[in-house]
Amino acid sequence: MRILIVGAGAVGGYFGARLALAGEDVTFVARGAHGEAMRSRGLVLRTPAGELRTPPLRVVDLDAARGPFDLALIAVKWPSLAAVSARLPGLLAGGGLAAPLLNGLDSEDAVAREVGESRVIAAIAYMSAGLSGPGEIETLAPTRAGLAPYRSGQEPRVEAVAALLERAGIPVRRGSSYRAMLWEKMVWNAPFNAICALTGQRAGVVVEQMEDLARAAMLEVIAVARAEGAEIPVGIADAMVALTRAEFPLTEPSMLQDVRAGRETEVELLQGAVVERGRRAGVDTPVLRTLATLVRGLSPRAKTPSDAESGAASDAK
Repeated sequence: MRILIVGAGAVGGYFGARLALAGEDVTFVARGAHGEAMRSRGLVLRTPAGELRTPPLRVVDLDAARGPFDLALIAVKWPSLAAVSARLPGLLAGGGLAAPLLNGLDSEDAVAREVGESRVIAAIAYMSAGLSGPGEIETLAPTRAGLAPYRSGQEPRVEAVAALLERAGIPVRRGSSYRAMLWEKMVWNAPFNAICALTGQRAGVVVEQMEDLARAAMLEVIAVARAEGAEIPVGIADAMVALTRAEFPLTEPSMLQDVRAGRETEVELLQGAVVERGRRAGVDTPVLRTLATLVRGLSPRAKTPSDAESGAASDAK
């Protein structure tokens, strides 16, 4: 299987490295010092289970990528997604699939507008990771993937991709409802990204010192999700608090990493999107609305193309 990884930061780099180490034919889209390090000496993955190293990897600019590819894993930030999606029809094989590994609720829709609904499956990454240097990825907790059909009838194709990832050492959670899967991740992402970014603290500190605030924000996300028809149990907030304590206390979410690096945050994709969807559904979200306002006030500099394409950070659930 020919696999294209678009955006080889923490998320795409980790997934692509594991696939390459499993013997798959992988091409990475990356540039800058990180891309050159991958091309010349490969990727180093530092994980809780130990260190993994790949040999030098095939790395190209997006314009230089040559299909056909059977699977495209897209791990750029949202501002780059439209340009990437527009290139996919010329890169995917006739039966090829695209799986966006982005934060937010709308990535699958954006990709499907370019490649067609039948060629998209829903995917998420459950990670606590970041780039520790060019060609170096550090993960602080177990990494998993979530997959679900984007449209009915895709179950066999989802299972094929799940089996591929599991052969590469990435456990996969299969979902039946992609909307519920995306919303479940948002229950963690929207509150913890904002609170960690605003306080400069890791997720474990937030749970220990600001659990009431995080829980109130999570319950707002759940209320909006349920208003949109996603079957999200209220008890998922308890499960996420427990999981954060057990597996993800060291997590520094992408929004915190972006603030520290002076990059534009994903406030509109995360907190802003939930607030707006809540407004349309008649669900008040005062905690998230306040968090969104405060994050906007952090006033980061404008994102450069290299920032957007690196996909340097990821979030855990």
